[in-house]
Amino acid sequence: MRVFRIICVAAVLCTGLSFALMAQKKPNQRQPSRTDSEQSKAPIRQLFEEMFTKGRYELQGQVFSNRCPVHFGSRSVTLEQSISEGKNLRAGAPDLVMKANQISVNGDMVTVAWTAKGTHSKDSPGLKASGKHFNMDGTSRFRVVDGKIVEVWNEEYRTELFRQLGVSKTAALMFETADDLWASATQLLPDRVYAVFQ
Repeated sequence: MRVFRIICVAAVLCTGLSFALMAQKKPNQRQPSRTDSEQSKAPIRQLFEEMFTKGRYELQGQVFSNRCPVHFGSRSVTLEQSISEGKNLRAGAPDLVMKANQISVNGDMVTVAWTAKGTHSKDSPGLKASGKHFNMDGTSRFRVVDGKIVEVWNEEYRTELFRQLGVSKTAALMFETADDLWASATQLLPDRVYAVFQ
């Protein structure tokens, strides 16, 4: 009889605990507030308005986290290589304007639909000035943590840019191959040097 009472009391307690747990409200998942959304957009606006359009690359440390990987389609480069690529584009097209047309935030991911316009009026590394105008659209995704960009995914833009500038497929392939080899070679050296000081 005593065992039966213990089982009954345990059953009543378990049933009561079950009802109590079911009655508790599940915590709401935190939705990004308007302030969080604006904070995530801030480094993106600096990137497009200040760095790309005005050439203020000294803002790199304010916009990006250290060692931020940057992806262009299937190729990945270091932040320094990406910044160098941006500077080379600006050197060839000093009137470059990159505009973030639409910015949307989902958690820590920021997606940007952008346009880039300019005139390839000056020689840039590997490309002679063509004098041609270019106008490109693209989409980029950024992961933003604590107000800084920590990783970037871009559509590959070089094929369309070369097409608009009238660069032959052979010359474009040579440029891309040389650029990719240089990026791979420079990526090895900093990592080895970095590892020595760890």
